Amino acid sequence: MRRRILIVLTLFATVMWCSAAGKQYKLYLVTFHLEGQETDNPKMITPVKLGQEHRQYFFSKIPTFTDKDIAWFYPFSAADGVSFGAAFRMKEHSTVELKAVTLTNQGKLLGLRCSDAPLQAVLIDKPIEDGVVVIWSGLQQRHLQEFRKRFPHVDDFKPKAGPRYASPD
Repeated sequence: MRRRILIVLTLFATVMWCSAAGKQYKLYLVTFHLEGQETDNPKMITPVKLGQEHRQYFFSKIPTFTDKDIAWFYPFSAADGVSFGAAFRMKEHSTVELKAVTLTNQGKLLGLRCSDAPLQAVLIDKPIEDGVVVIWSGLQQRHLQEFRKRFPHVDDFKPKAGPRYASPD
């Protein structure tokens, strides 16, 4: 009897393991990463050179925010006249998390990795209370088209429970 139970449990575990092994890896279009330090675990950070001086920074490999956290986006032309920027509004639960992350990590960088674009970063100088993260430049037209497929544009966004903020008079 024990042998039969052991065989059944082994078969059940094998079936469960095989079904879990077949899951697809989720590729995100947009991920936000916090700046780490050189002394962090090398398996958990990735080196990135930023700026005109190509200064070395380290960013966490584990994203702080992903596609699932974005409510809408707003594209605009960057100041350089060549690339584009975008504002991303986080969903309600992510807005609270973004406020906490920016409150505790002031002075660090928040990096945006977008498909094949080089990592763009913004300095966290104060807590972000409205849930909007702005990437000022470095995006191409094709990135904006990908955003349009995945996220609603700010003009197309309809809140589920009505307006959260009063409209300006």
